[in-house]
This record gives sequence, C-alpha cells and structure tokens, in this order.
Amino acid sequence: MLIDKYVSVYDFKEFHSIKANGPANEIYHKMLHRDLSGATVVTLLFWLRGIPKRAYTIEGLTKMGFIKLEENPGDEIVFGIVTESPMFNGCVSISSPSLFIETKGQRIIKAVINFKVEEQGSSKCVVSTETRIWCGSREMKSKFRAYWFFVRPFSQIIRRYMLRQIKRLST
Repeated sequence: MLIDKYVSVYDFKEFHSIKANGPANEIYHKMLHRDLSGATVVTLLFWLRGIPKRAYTIEGLTKMGFIKLEENPGDEIVFGIVTESPMFNGCVSISSPSLFIETKGQRIIKAVINFKVEEQGSSKCVVSTETRIWCGSREMKSKFRAYWFFVRPFSQIIRRYMLRQIKRLST
C-alpha cells in the first residue's frame, strides 16, 4: 500500500471499509470527484469542523491543508498533512512528498489518509479508507490523544457515511 511509504510507524490509526459492486477502476474515478457529504449529519459535522463545501470531495482535502502525496490511479490515493497543533488548526507548509517524508521533529504531528479500491472478483470490490497519525514526541502524543478522544467518534461517523456514498456510486 502507498500509505506505508509515508507513515509506516504510527501512534493512532482508524480504518474503515465497505464492499461495493462494480468495476474497481470505475468506482475509484467516481469517488474522487463526488460530493461525499451525503447525509445531513455529515454535512452538519463538516460545518461544525469548519470544513468548506468545496472540500466535500476526496480531492477537496487539498483545500484543508493536505497535499496529495501519491496516487496509483484506479487503486489508491494518499494525502498527508504536517501540523504543530494537535487540533489540526494550522499546518506546516509541505510542498512535496519527499519533504513530507523528511520532515521530523518533536513539535509536529503527521497525518496521512488513503482511499483504496481493491478488486475482489468480477465486478466486486472493497473500498477502504485508513488514517494514520504519527506524533513527534510523548507530549504531542498526549495532546493528540485528548483531542482524538472527542473527535474520533465523529470522524468514524463521517468515514462510514462517505463509504456508503461511494458504495452508492456503484449501483
């Protein structure tokens, strides 16, 4: 997986998947550009987080400070962000995938998120998303853990609804 190249060792992880019908390549391309907010609850959670409507697509993550680290078209796309704030309300300017890998320090947190579509036979596939968080120090890990305690349940809701939206693309 491409995500392993950017954060193979991590302190926090969240993974979700769903089965979908249809060719993986077709689902992959549709999911990149489709508004995935879907349900009112997701739109509300995006609004509460201050996420602009133009960022309601997977590629819209770049409007929130993420950079596209790498893509294997039709299979997997990976985004990353580096921050000095456990609440991700400010990011360190990273202009390339190699700079993302090289950036280290006790005062930073790295986050990567991928979206992957895996073929599972004729016209069946598994769509998954994984988030990995690496903290540069025990202090940052402790601060992020407190933030994650409150945010994780809402993050899970968003991810599950997004995957359901992607599944609907295939029907």
